[in-house]
Amino acid sequence: MTKESLRKQFEKIKNESNLALEDKSTPAHVRALFTSLISLFEIMILVFLEKKTRKTSSNSGLPPSQGFGSNGNRNTGKGSRQSVTNEVSNIRTTETVETLTAQECHNCGADLSEQKVISAESRVKIDIIYEVIHHTVVCEVKKCEICGEKTKGEFPKDMQGPVQYGTSIKIMIIDFLCVQMMSLQRTQEHFQGLIKRIMSQANMLKYVLKFSDSLKEWEERQIKAILKMKVIHCDETSTRINKLLFWVHSYSYGNITLKFVHAKRGLDAIIDIGIIPRYGGIIVHDCWASYFKFKNVLHAICGAHILRELKFIEESNAYVWANLMKELLKEAAGVVRERPGKRILTQDEFDKLQKEYRRILKAGLSEMPVFINTEGEKLAAKNSDAQNLWLRLNKYESSVLMFAHVKEVDFTNNRAERDLRDSKTKQKNAGCFRTFEMAKAFYRISSYIKSMRYKGYSSLEAISLAYSGNIPD
Repeated sequence: MTKESLRKQFEKIKNESNLALEDKSTPAHVRALFTSLISLFEIMILVFLEKKTRKTSSNSGLPPSQGFGSNGNRNTGKGSRQSVTNEVSNIRTTETVETLTAQECHNCGADLSEQKVISAESRVKIDIIYEVIHHTVVCEVKKCEICGEKTKGEFPKDMQGPVQYGTSIKIMIIDFLCVQMMSLQRTQEHFQGLIKRIMSQANMLKYVLKFSDSLKEWEERQIKAILKMKVIHCDETSTRINKLLFWVHSYSYGNITLKFVHAKRGLDAIIDIGIIPRYGGIIVHDCWASYFKFKNVLHAICGAHILRELKFIEESNAYVWANLMKELLKEAAGVVRERPGKRILTQDEFDKLQKEYRRILKAGLSEMPVFINTEGEKLAAKNSDAQNLWLRLNKYESSVLMFAHVKEVDFTNNRAERDLRDSKTKQKNAGCFRTFEMAKAFYRISSYIKSMRYKGYSSLEAISLAYSGNIPD
């Protein structure tokens, strides 16, 4: 038995029952029983088909990491600035040019040494040679012949112990741990092979914490800047700290990305972070209920999430309204996307979109069973996924369609989701965090690296600029 055959069988029984109900000789109590049974079976089949349809990342909000098959979809965005490697202080580039002259003709063997060059072809070979620099400072001790006091020379301020590690090593450690997502053990092993010393993991973590502390002022400036933006993309994802569940909250737009870690996902976390309560523009999100608690902002709902849910409803129940709504939103998004200057619909186009949107929702009522709960109260019985989606589309119409008449609002919330992707990469490659302080430091550094990448800087350039105190505005 398949979903399609089950639908056909039920439609056949429903039609036969309707014919029996049209017979005026049928008693009233029998009519009521038949009507109740049809409604009951309609709801049961609806729930059964939704449970039977597997949710994946393509038809629901399920992340690819929890789905089946390949994750794929790696996005490599381009910055607004070309990378300039000489801005990284610990990189020295040695360039050599070798010219090879044609001495004799390959055909007849004639001497070509005095002939004029008519063209040239060049090929480039790039290689890296690691240079380990051991700099030893010797402080002499001298004895005063007058008073007999012994005096030792003063070591540089950055050499407080027997062995010190230079800025270049610290930059690489931060890059390996916070950008390349390597574990402490693998980073330790890498440097052991380079410098023939086993570096302390505690020292490596200390470098990360100090670098995070140096970015506090940068973070404060970015918070002030993002509060002035017309739109903010918001999202959250889970992470683990010492095996406990925590949440990473992302706020981003333009070339700014900010991430904060918190023990909660909902209202308490949003209030503690303090960005949305002070904001007065538009926030783009995936319809998480906690965001709607704030009336000081306008809300735009991610269209990609809506399309995936509509696809699931179409696959599980074959509702015509779900397919029509999906195609309507995709068509409107396509029209907006093809207008890079305006990025909005005209007023007439928007009015037609809104009218068709409402018509499809109205038609959807005739396809679905009677709603159990439309007011939000908690009941033992629940509406189906299709009914809940219909209710959201009906209630938040302006938020769903905001992309069509506000040019700063994207159709999707993919920006925020991309900014959070490194959280899952970190857990897969290096495991969870051991302390809240390290998690906080990691996401502050990640915010900085992401923001600098949107400006066109590589991770090594970004870290080097921060170490030198030359972070561009």
